[in-house]
Amino acid sequence: MVKPEDGLVSARVFVDPDVYQLELEHIFASTWLFLGHESELPKAGDFVTRRMGEDPVIVVRDDDGHIHVLLNVCRHRGRKLCSEDCGNTTFFRCGYHGWTYAQSGDLTGVPFLDAYQGRLDKRALGLQRAASVDTYHGLIFATWNPDCEPLREYLGDIAWTLDILFGRTDRMEVAGPPLRWLIDANWKLPVGNFAGDGHHLMTTHGFSGALGLKAKRASRRGYSVATANGHGAVLTNWAKETAHQPYLALASEVVPELERNLSAGQRLVLRDLQVIVGNVFPNMSFLDTASHSPAEWGGPEGLDMSFLTVRQWQPRGVGQLEVWSWLLLDKSAPVPWLEASTACYERVFGVAGVFEQDDTENWSSISSALRGPMARRLWADYRMGLGVSPSPEWIGQGQGYLQQGQFWEVNERNFYQRWRELMTRCSASG
Repeated sequence: MVKPEDGLVSARVFVDPDVYQLELEHIFASTWLFLGHESELPKAGDFVTRRMGEDPVIVVRDDDGHIHVLLNVCRHRGRKLCSEDCGNTTFFRCGYHGWTYAQSGDLTGVPFLDAYQGRLDKRALGLQRAASVDTYHGLIFATWNPDCEPLREYLGDIAWTLDILFGRTDRMEVAGPPLRWLIDANWKLPVGNFAGDGHHLMTTHGFSGALGLKAKRASRRGYSVATANGHGAVLTNWAKETAHQPYLALASEVVPELERNLSAGQRLVLRDLQVIVGNVFPNMSFLDTASHSPAEWGGPEGLDMSFLTVRQWQPRGVGQLEVWSWLLLDKSAPVPWLEASTACYERVFGVAGVFEQDDTENWSSISSALRGPMARRLWADYRMGLGVSPSPEWIGQGQGYLQQGQFWEVNERNFYQRWRELMTRCSASG
């Protein structure tokens, strides 16, 4: 079904329910999954409810400051334990029969315990915990797989790019709870879009060039960066003839921090960047982009403006996904800049953002068109740049493929290479 070495992906992988069920077991139950940001849990007892694949989970900070990820399912009858999106608590109590659990997931209270006549072992009936929980620059990840490699090893070379985004300043916070909305599309379609599809910009988002809101794309220079475990990113510079503010148009107040926190190579790559977009396998995407005409997108007149967003493409069946979208802000930036960055994000990639609506139409249209028996026999084509070699000019980590007036689908092939590896293994979830 997947032939990344030939640049071909069967249409079945986007619409087949059996393939989807295997993904839940072989991918979402066996890899590290992104769940949120530490700034969402500033105090002891703070929690948010999220999903790992289709499994509901609670992410909670205990009184000792440790973060736990707990399956949001009561061990008594399987009722969803916590229904709130977020809050603060010292315990979790099931609304069905009152079984009560500590922040750590330990079972602490059972009504009518004497009726069990000593046959109920509370120590064995705590909430199921993720096998491992870890963070990277405040990003929270968890895995059900006890044999999964440590998070830093799993991220590998993509961490170099994540440093530029999430480790550039001393403190980064999310701007409130994530925005959420449903799309009638398979979860892998936006992953591929963010991982390395640059050539859809001229047609899908062609209005921006037609209206003069974007610089000519053909004169820009960038790299597709493919790394182990299926991660990938695209880093694109401003056109040479375009005047711009350095460092992704970040506020000048944050520059001393990024110059202190980033390596010389990272600063060099960041200095002339207009866009960083990519995906951490399987379904965490990121985007930081600077606008050349900020007045149209919410920035102050005469100043470039940028925003940083993280996406989680939550599968909700073979033909539906739920988007979770966070805006992250460098807290050392001045308030006017933070407000302008927020406005820029909302107008471009918010729920009703102009670019967001374009992309959603593509993904839902694909999932709808491929449902029929004839369409399922087709092979999607991912052969752009097939056989191209990494560029020796790339100074970052991972394999960097030079894009200058051309586009490579190397990151999407890299994603499906990892997808195939996991889908052909036995599930590690037990």
